Amino acid sequence: MEVATGVGWGKRPGSDTSGGGQYNVQTGRRDGLVSLATNVNLPAPSISVSDSINAFANKGLTAIDMVYLLGGHTVGVAHCSLFQDRLYNFQNTGKPDPSMNPLLLNFLKFKCPQNVTVDNTANLDQNPLSSLIVDKSYYRKILLDKGILQIDQVLALDPLTQPTVTTIANSYDFCTRFGQAMVKLGAVQVLTGTQGEIRKSCRTVN
Repeated sequence: MEVATGVGWGKRPGSDTSGGGQYNVQTGRRDGLVSLATNVNLPAPSISVSDSINAFANKGLTAIDMVYLLGGHTVGVAHCSLFQDRLYNFQNTGKPDPSMNPLLLNFLKFKCPQNVTVDNTANLDQNPLSSLIVDKSYYRKILLDKGILQIDQVLALDPLTQPTVTTIANSYDFCTRFGQAMVKLGAVQVLTGTQGEIRKSCRTVN
């Protein structure tokens, strides 16, 4: 998205093709001159809520911003390797994560058996009718203990974020607020002037 906006998308709808409504994508963002996997700063799927809040705060984003942005998990998949510990050896107990819905646990064990070389995937939103649609279904599912990643589930359990999750699950303006949070995220650490470049290809530096 960053590359496309820099090249000149203008103000176009974001997430609309997935049913998530529209929000204006700001243009002009530049990319760095170096692109290395080792420089990627993404939180682990097992990060705690408090550590996640601090990580977002370091980027100028609030806890509420964080909860809305994690709503991006309303679409997409996760590989078994990212949550397999929740199925078989949660926090080195040799047992599953007790917070996971038992029916979901059995389903995921079928999808993600132990000691196999194939890294299967599971939908992050466990509503089969909306796993490809940007909506608030993700929040409703994690309130039913059907979060796939550990951070998804603890989001609905931790007192720091549970009220916001409940509010969103019962709201009518998720898509609007999600769009606002995405625009705010897009304004984090923007490169301007002679910093960075507008890439000709998203996958590589010029």
